[in-house]
Amino acid sequence: MKSVYKCSVKRIAALAVMVCMLVLAGLAFTSVVNTKAESVIAQGHVNYDVTNLRIRKSPVTGEIITTVDGGFKFDIYEEVNTDSGTVWYSIGFSYDGSYTRGYVTSSYTTIDKRIDYKPDADFEEYLNSQGFPDSYKDSLRQLHAQYPNWVFVADHNGKDWSDVVDNQNVIGRSLIHGSAVSSWKSVADGCYDWESGEYTGLDGSWVQASSALVEYALDPRNFLNATNIFMFENLAFDGSVQDADGLESMTDGTFMDNSSHDLSYNGRSYTYITGLLYAGQESGVSPYHLTSRILQEQGYDGHGSSISGTQSGYSGYYNYYNIGASPSGGYTAVQNGLRYASKSDSSLLRPWNTRMKSIIGGAIFIGKSYINKGQDTLYYEKFDMTGRGHQYMTNILAPRSESVKSAQGYSDSNKESISFVFKIPVYENMPENVCAIPTGDGSPNNRLKNLYVDGWSLTPTFSLYTTEYSFIVDYETSSVNIGGSALDSSANVSGLGKYELSVGSNDIKITVTAANGDTQDYTITVVRQDKAPDPTPDPEPDKPDNSVSYPGFSTNLSVDESTKYISGISVSSSVSDVLDKIKNQEGAYSKVLNKNGNEKDGTVGTGDILITYNSSGNEVSRYEIIIYGDANGDGDIDLFDFALIKRALLGISEPSGIYWKAADCNKDGELDLFDFAVVKRYILGIGNISQ
Repeated sequence: MKSVYKCSVKRIAALAVMVCMLVLAGLAFTSVVNTKAESVIAQGHVNYDVTNLRIRKSPVTGEIITTVDGGFKFDIYEEVNTDSGTVWYSIGFSYDGSYTRGYVTSSYTTIDKRIDYKPDADFEEYLNSQGFPDSYKDSLRQLHAQYPNWVFVADHNGKDWSDVVDNQNVIGRSLIHGSAVSSWKSVADGCYDWESGEYTGLDGSWVQASSALVEYALDPRNFLNATNIFMFENLAFDGSVQDADGLESMTDGTFMDNSSHDLSYNGRSYTYITGLLYAGQESGVSPYHLTSRILQEQGYDGHGSSISGTQSGYSGYYNYYNIGASPSGGYTAVQNGLRYASKSDSSLLRPWNTRMKSIIGGAIFIGKSYINKGQDTLYYEKFDMTGRGHQYMTNILAPRSESVKSAQGYSDSNKESISFVFKIPVYENMPENVCAIPTGDGSPNNRLKNLYVDGWSLTPTFSLYTTEYSFIVDYETSSVNIGGSALDSSANVSGLGKYELSVGSNDIKITVTAANGDTQDYTITVVRQDKAPDPTPDPEPDKPDNSVSYPGFSTNLSVDESTKYISGISVSSSVSDVLDKIKNQEGAYSKVLNKNGNEKDGTVGTGDILITYNSSGNEVSRYEIIIYGDANGDGDIDLFDFALIKRALLGISEPSGIYWKAADCNKDGELDLFDFAVVKRYILGIGNISQ
C-alpha cells in the first residue's frame, strides 16, 4: 500500500507540475500574443518618395534588419530620443512571414494614427463648428491628441475641386523633376513624345507633373501630420515664436552655419541668423519661412549661382530667393533673376548688390507679393486661390518639402506649448477618399507602333494617336487576323490574333499595357456583310410630277421653307442630276455651290447649296442640300458616316447643323441607335434610306 501511495503521490505531483507548466505556458503565450495589442501607441508608414530606408535592431547605428521603400506600414511602440536630437521609433512589422521588432528614424516616416487618442467632446464640437468634412477629422484628432494647443481653421475658399485641379494641370504651372518615377510625370499632349519616349523639358530637367500627382499635392488631407501641417501655418512674422534658437536649428549644417559671407548692412554686421530675424521684422514675414526659401532655392550647400556674386555679366549681384528667375527672352533663369536684382527699386532695396540687401529686399517682395495679399501659407503660395494667377513656385511638391524645414525650425517644447494657427483649405465637391500619391514606375508608353489586318486595309490609315478603326468584309470572309506591335518593347499588347466574325458589326479590342501599368485601348470594328447581299438596292420609284413653285423655279424635290433645306436627292447624285430636277422659270437659272460658296461639279453632298438667280443675275433663293445618311457631306453613305454616328452615340463627338440633320436618317428628331442601324443596313446592302 505504501508503495502504491508513493506512486500515486508522484503521479499527482507530476500532473500538478504539468498543469502548472501548461498554465504558465498559456499565460506566457497570451502575453506574447497580446504584446502588440497592448503596447502599440501608433501606426505609421514610410514616406512615399523614400527608398531603401533602413530598419535597425537598435537606434542610429544598430545592425540593419532590412530596407524598405515608401508606403511600408508599421506599428509604433515607443518614441526614442537620441543624442543627435533625432527621434527614432521602436516598431513592429511583418518580415519574412513573421512579426518582427526593430527601429526606424522618424525623419522619413509619417504617423497615420495614434492608438491612444481619447475622444474630446469640446474638440469634436469645434471641428463641427468649423465645417471640417469627416475625411479631415481623424487626422486632426490625432494632431489634437499630440498638440492640444494647436488651432485648426477650416478655410472654405469657395473653390470647386475640379476647377482647382484643372488650373494646376496647365502646362508649365506644376512641375516635377525629370528623375521622378513615371507616374509622377505627365503624358498629356505637349508633355511627352510617344515616339521617342522622352518627356518635354519645361525648365531644364523639370517636366510637367501628372494629374494624379497634382491631385495628391493639392489634397490637404495628405498633409495633416505633425510635420507637413506646417504648409498651412500662417507665414506672418511673430517674434514670440520665431527666434534665434529656431534659426540655428534650421541652418545647422548648411552653408549659413558659421558662414564667412559679408552680411553687413547700414553700418552693422549680421550673421545669417541675426540677418534673417531682421529681414523678418522689416518685411512682416516669418524668418523661418525665409530660411526655408533660401535653402530650397540655393541648396543646403549654397551652390546656387544666384548668390555666388561671380556670375558672368552680373558680378556683385545677389538674388537669394530667385525672384524673377525663370527662363525667357533668350536668358537663363539665373540670368533673369540677376537682371532683376541689378535693377533699381528703392522700395525693395534694389539693386541687390550686397547679400543683406537681397535677403531683406527679397523678403519685402515676398511679403508684398504673397503673404500680405492672401497667399499667407506655403500651400497658398504655390496654389494661388486669390484669383491673381500668381504662384511663387512651380515645383508641385515644394509646399511638402518646405513644410519639413519649417517644422524643424520649432523645438519640441515650442510645438507643445505654442498655440499655432493652421489655415487648412476645404474645397467644394472634394473626392470622398484622399487622393493617394501615385507610385507606379517604368515606361508610361502604351501606344502601338503598328496595327494591321492581314489582307485588309484599315479606315482610317493607322496612326498611334488614332484609337478607332473599321473596315467591311464580304460574307465569304469568316475570320480575320489582327497583328501589331508596341512602340515600347517593355509594353504588353493583348487582343492580337485570329477572330471569328459574325454577320454584322464585330468590335475587336486591342489593349496596350505600359510597364507602369497604364493602359490604352484600340478598337477595330469589322462589318461582315450578310449572305448574298443586294449591292444595288431597288431604286426609288419616280415621283409623279407634283412640282411646286419656288422663287425662280419649280421642283418635285422636298423643300422646307422654314429651315431652307432641300432634300429628296438620291445618294451619289451629280450636280447635273440635281439641276435636271430644277425647272427654272422666266429666265432664271440655278447653280450648286459647295459649303465654301464655290461653284461645284461632281457628286452632290450634304451641306452643298442650291442657289437660284433671276434673269438679271440677282439671287432669289438659296437652300442647303440634305442627303440623309451622308453625315460627313461627301455625297456617299459609307463607313465614314457609320463611324461618325457611332462616335456621336459614344459621346466622343457629334455632328452639328445640317450634318446632324443628315445623320438623323429616320427623321425622328433624335440621333440614336435607330439611325445607326439604318446606316449599317444600307452599308451591308440589306436596307435603303428614304430621301
